[in-house]
Amino acid sequence: MKKHLNTLFVTTQGAYLHKEGETIVVKVEDEKKLALPVHTISGVVCFGQVSMSPYLMAFCAENDVGVSFLTETGGFLAKV
Repeated sequence: MKKHLNTLFVTTQGAYLHKEGETIVVKVEDEKKLALPVHTISGVVCFGQVSMSPYLMAFCAENDVGVSFLTETGGFLAKV
């Protein structure tokens, strides 16, 4: 299986990302909006008030998925 350079950009304020099995799940106001298998992406970029579970951060690190946190306007905050 090939891993292409695909990036998930999360711009919805108040979104929460967590792990379910081998997938990354995006929830907004307790409603599941998106579920992606981890092998289909190479990075996650979170803009503004977007949070992520520590289990998902560890899962991304184990699977070579980079995670970046930016301000709502795109200023750099951190990369995991």
